[in-house]
Amino acid sequence: MKWRDRKQSRNVEDRRSSSGGLGGGRGLPSIGTLMFLWPLVKPLLRSKLGLAVVGVGAAAYFFMPSLMGGGSPKPVSEAADDEQAAFIKTVMADTEAVWGNVFAQAGERYPAPKLVLYRGGTRSGCGPASSGMGPFYCPSDQKVYVDLSFFNDLKRKHGAGGDFAQAYVLAHEVGHHIQNMEGTLDKVQRAKQQVRGNDDNKLQVMVELQADCYAGVWTNHAQKKFKILEAGDLEEALTAAASIGDDRLQKQAQGFAIPHTFTHGSSKQRVEWFSRGVKSGMLKDCNTFN
Repeated sequence: MKWRDRKQSRNVEDRRSSSGGLGGGRGLPSIGTLMFLWPLVKPLLRSKLGLAVVGVGAAAYFFMPSLMGGGSPKPVSEAADDEQAAFIKTVMADTEAVWGNVFAQAGERYPAPKLVLYRGGTRSGCGPASSGMGPFYCPSDQKVYVDLSFFNDLKRKHGAGGDFAQAYVLAHEVGHHIQNMEGTLDKVQRAKQQVRGNDDNKLQVMVELQADCYAGVWTNHAQKKFKILEAGDLEEALTAAASIGDDRLQKQAQGFAIPHTFTHGSSKQRVEWFSRGVKSGMLKDCNTFN
């Protein structure tokens, strides 16, 4: 991606020097681990005894490593970390420019989310944040949280390297901000309270796939506005989308997939919706709820 010597977002809270953990224990479990454990944990949440079991297990997971002298992995070099931060800030500025223009064309002002860079752990309006969670958007404070170490894991563990893979991930989280501004997140949250069983998972999949499509819409507009794409960039994003599909993550974690527990969509779905956004460049073509 062509990004050097271009505008960087100033709408950033850089907490990398002040963050670094959540009390000395482990970070939150990885996405794959959560998907593996959820079918086992969910029934326990329906009784007091089950809640006690979950509480004891969580305490052991988070605090036993520190009691036994475990530590966090060494961070990457400061220069490399700063380089990656500059890239992410540039992508964030591109999202501000693109969505600002899209909103202006609709006669509205775009209230850009704030980007929070941290290392290890920090606090968000949605609760504790850990590097193990990966980048996420918090609608309560309208901020996108990014621990840059996630991108190393994306490359090493999931084979999705390249700068535009990172751009896709950030654009996906900004896509959730767009949904928040549209009122979609509130509507889905209310709908989840009316359904039973795994139907709430189906609604969440629709939310995530729409954010993928919005990331594609951003790509379309950013290319027209800034000519950001280089050879192989789209392939990097598509590889990233496929690598974090629920089916692939579950197979990596447990050897098989459980479709009714999906919360983000299959690899095929994520690729298809991102591609649709890239091709169309129009929000109206991202209605995953129909």
